[in-house]
Parts: sequence; C-alpha cells; structure tokens
Amino acid sequence: MRLPGRYIIFISSLFVIEDILLLNAAFFCLQCISSIEYSEVYHLLLININLAYLLSVALTKFETDARRLKLRNIVQNNFYRILITAVILFCSAFAAGIADMVSRMFIFNFFALLFVLLSLLHRVTRYVLTFSIVKTKSRAIILGAGLVGRKIHSELTANAYHGVEILGFFDDVKRNIEVLGTIDQVREYVKNNNVTRIYCTLPVSAHQKIIDVINFAECNVISFYIVPAVGYYYQGEHVIVDSIGDMPVFGIRRAPLSYEHNAVIKRIFDIVISSLFLMTFFLPIYLILAIIIKTSSPGPVFFVQNRTGKGGKTFKCYKFRSMRCNKDAHIRQATANDDRKTRVGNFLRKTNLDELPQFINVLKGDMSLVGPRPHMLLHTEEYSRIVDKYMVRHFIKPGITGWAQINGFRGETKELSLMEGRIKKDIWYLENWSIPLDIEIIIRTAFLTFKGDRKAY
Repeated sequence: MRLPGRYIIFISSLFVIEDILLLNAAFFCLQCISSIEYSEVYHLLLININLAYLLSVALTKFETDARRLKLRNIVQNNFYRILITAVILFCSAFAAGIADMVSRMFIFNFFALLFVLLSLLHRVTRYVLTFSIVKTKSRAIILGAGLVGRKIHSELTANAYHGVEILGFFDDVKRNIEVLGTIDQVREYVKNNNVTRIYCTLPVSAHQKIIDVINFAECNVISFYIVPAVGYYYQGEHVIVDSIGDMPVFGIRRAPLSYEHNAVIKRIFDIVISSLFLMTFFLPIYLILAIIIKTSSPGPVFFVQNRTGKGGKTFKCYKFRSMRCNKDAHIRQATANDDRKTRVGNFLRKTNLDELPQFINVLKGDMSLVGPRPHMLLHTEEYSRIVDKYMVRHFIKPGITGWAQINGFRGETKELSLMEGRIKKDIWYLENWSIPLDIEIIIRTAFLTFKGDRKAY
C-alpha cells in the first residue's frame, strides 16, 4: 500500500524545507569556523546554492514513503542531488563571474559537510515518521473474503509500518475462511469496535450494498477504500490512479518517461552528452579503429543491423564491426568462443568500443544513452511469444547501456531464464527512471569497462 497523496505532498514539502534550512545553517556555520568574512560575493554564492539545490530536487525525487529506510538509498540519492547542485553551482558561478572570488576549499568542505548532514537528517526524519505511523494504527475491516480481500489482508498484516490493524472480514458468500459477519452486520460492528477504515473488495454486482456502506462511512467519519481487482490479477509494482472527468482510471504501470517534461529532460541529457562525445573523442577513435578493423579483415568499418526500438519500430543500429562478414550476422548471437570474431573483435567487445557508434543513434533520436539494449528483429519475434511482458521494454527508447547490463544480464542468453531476468530489469528501469539513476548506470558501466566484464564477448 502506498501512502495517500496528502502524505506524499506533506513529506516531500517537509524534506525540502528542512534541507534548505540545514543548507543555510551549514553554510553560515562553516563560514564562521573558516573565519571567512561574509561579503556580497558569498551572499550571491549562497543564493546560487539555494537555487541550484531546488533545481536538483526538481530533477530528482525524494523517497516519500517513510517505511523505506535503506541507508544505502538515502546516501545514494543525497550524493546525486548534491552532485547535480555542485555542477549547476559551478556553471552559474562562472556565468556570474564570481568563480575566482570564492575559496575552492570552502565550497568543497561545504558540500562534504552538507552530504553528511543531509544523510543523517533524512535517516532521523524517516525513523520519526515511521515511529509515528506505527504508534497511530488504524483499526480496519475488509468487505469481501475472496482472493482480492485475502491479498490486501496479507499485504497489510505483513508489514506493521502500514499502520493498519485488520480486525477481520465481512462477506455474504460462504468461504473457507472465518468472517465476522455479513455485509448487513457491518454497521453495528463498526460502531461497537472503533473501526476507522473500511477496505472494500466486493464485486460490482454488489453495488447497492457498497453504496449503502459508503453512505454509512461518510456519515460516521470513517475512511472508505475500494480495492480494485486489478491489484490481484496484475502483479505490477506501480499501479497508478488517474481520472477522466469524475471517473477513476487505473493504469497498470507507472512510467516516468511517459510524462513530457521527463522525456524532454532525458532527451536534452542525451543530446548534450552524445554531442560532446562525438565532437571531442569520436573522430580520433574512429580513425584509429578504422585502420585496425580494415587491416584485420575485409569489409566495412561499421556493422549496421536492423533492431527493435521504441514502440516496436525498426531502426538501423550502428556498431564498429568486430566480426568477419557472414550470413548469420542478423540471426545468431555472439558467443564466448565465436569463430566469426576478428583478431581485434574480442578487444572491441570486451571494452565496449564496438558500441561507440551508437552515440550517433542517440543524437539521431533512435536510442538513448541509457535504456534496454536493442535486440535483433528475430529475437524480438521469438522472445515476444515466450517471455511474459517482453514487449513492455519497448515503451521507451533502447540504450547504449542499461540497468540489466550492469546487473549481470549482458551478452548471450543461453537459457530462457537469462532473458526473463533481463526483461525484469528493463521493466524495473522503465518504472523507476530518473536522471540520477541514468548517471549511476553510466558510471557503473564505465567501471565495468575498465574492470572487465566476463560476459562481454
């Protein structure tokens, strides 16, 4: 169960306010300790820091659910937020002409101090919120003891941090589970047992009884929740609620990149990074590799292959050729001891250098820096028939690297389970996208490239 919208707004606002207060307090304290005289330049610097941090908050997101207390996630999110703040600050400082008027050591110490303090503050805040939730449990009943009712019961009782105590079920249908009574007996039970919440899992056919209980709940200040069957039949992590007029509409998958502003942010990120790379590093790398590839075997420098992109559409994917020209290129995956690879092919594939021309695909808009790896058309046709939700990965653009690749699902898929694992990671990325996540994937990809990936062949 996710926190109600009003709590999300409250907790997000709380984090932003306490972060800004802490940021300014840390700045003034460090300035006093460093014996730096407060001047107009430092005043302008502080204003820029505040604005840069607010912008970084807009580009990232707070984990608003107080039940999720993993320190690693808190530290990671704060690191990316402060990194973005620092980049924005340095750009604005140079633009304002004050970069040479402030102490570099002061700025470094400030961000280091802010990182530590924010991580501690967020950890403590989440513990306080969690303690408050557990201490103020709501007493609840469930209408309907069917599959959906039992599932919501299991979810609510499995974790005390939901802050709900389930007293039992009410149902008119006899089932192999004990119930507290029929739907007509709900009113009396609620009045006598201080019930503050009612979860309804009854079918639409019981609409009149549902309406009667809703009216009763409204008149007695009791929260009423309808649990749709989609929560049982669809096992997705991010079912979302929208509305058309006054009718609620349920979406089965949250995809941040389906929102235009997120798609624009990611596209700008892709264009900036790919343009910088192509204008600075690509030409000298191309000249060197073109000579090596040409001398290693006859054929073109680039290997061009049709692959499946966003929306299931076909696009031409570019790579440096790492194999001899062969008739199986478009139907057969590369293997560890593939006899088609050239002398330089192993090196290109192990270092990911063969993927560099895909920066051209990124600039063209066929691909993104980060996303699910594009597959051969034959594989898309085959796996879409046998792997559950395979085509979901095509809701977004494919990437040069992706969440699946840095989590061990790279290269040849000898077994069906490997492709299934890759698809799960791709869908997780689609549902959890953020700029900090893209930055993390890029950094971890670079680390794996230098370290060497045993699945890179």
